[in-house]
Amino acid sequence: MSAYEFENQEFTSFSVVNPNKSTWASTASSIVPPNVSTAIVTPGNKPGQINYKSLLRSRGIQDGKMFTLTSAIGTQVGVHVYEPSPETAIDVLVIFFHGNVRPTRYNPDIIKPFLKCGATVVGRDLPGYDQSSFVPNSPGSVELASIANDEVFMKWALKTYKTHRIVLCGRSMGTFSWANRLSHPRVVGAIGIVPLHSVSSLIRPIIEKRYSELVANSLASFSVLGFFESMVDAIYPANCYSENLEGFTTKGFRFTEFDSSVSGKRVTLIPAEGDSTVPKAAADEIKTMLEASGVDVRIQPIGGEHNALPTTDQFREAFERILR
Repeated sequence: MSAYEFENQEFTSFSVVNPNKSTWASTASSIVPPNVSTAIVTPGNKPGQINYKSLLRSRGIQDGKMFTLTSAIGTQVGVHVYEPSPETAIDVLVIFFHGNVRPTRYNPDIIKPFLKCGATVVGRDLPGYDQSSFVPNSPGSVELASIANDEVFMKWALKTYKTHRIVLCGRSMGTFSWANRLSHPRVVGAIGIVPLHSVSSLIRPIIEKRYSELVANSLASFSVLGFFESMVDAIYPANCYSENLEGFTTKGFRFTEFDSSVSGKRVTLIPAEGDSTVPKAAADEIKTMLEASGVDVRIQPIGGEHNALPTTDQFREAFERILR
């Protein structure tokens, strides 16, 4: 079976209610076609945006069991299961939430270290990535589909692995998924690789990448930065909901705090020292939020850019710290 055979080219439509009033930011954001603007954050939800052949050549692929689940709003979510060797298996489930560009099974450098530790690893695909269905690129749709996909995926994982302790792991955009699930009673902790707490916070690094320091500082000083951040907030709005997914609303791909139910858990945040995509201060800000709710947090920086990954030993250290 080829590596690309499971690419899903089907679109799933569902109802989205956007109660946000029209503002200058939402009006400005409408200038950019939704399928282009949303591809900035979730490029896998735009057909042809992900080069799977290139991914396969660069880091390879992790073989495992693959299947799909159907969410409450009718989206298909790709699920991946990786089992450790029987002689090393322990009662721990690592739930992995991938970030942009590189779907679950194209992350062998993340999956293998946990398998070596004896953990079972399961993952899901974001909307439009690999096996998961595409969804409309309209305000709120991608995040709502992500919520729906994570909901049915987590229900499956909790039911299938009833006695396992759970460790969450997320890379970049995957931070939003593990942050939303950290409070579950069976979750003992999490590992955040190049962690991100707000999509709109990516605007400053984008400006700094594309323009000189003088221009970037000028843009910030004239509140242009705030204008672009508000445009992102209009493209990824909070408070949207679907009539088919009761009790869930979008947060605008951001979080600002954790509740007290996360107290006592352990989290390791792994930022990359040369990361010019996710702000360097993001890990510190997430650490502050977590510690305010009683979480034991460690920051473990690694070298390299946004695509940098911890070594096998660094993964093991973070994993064992959570379980002890």
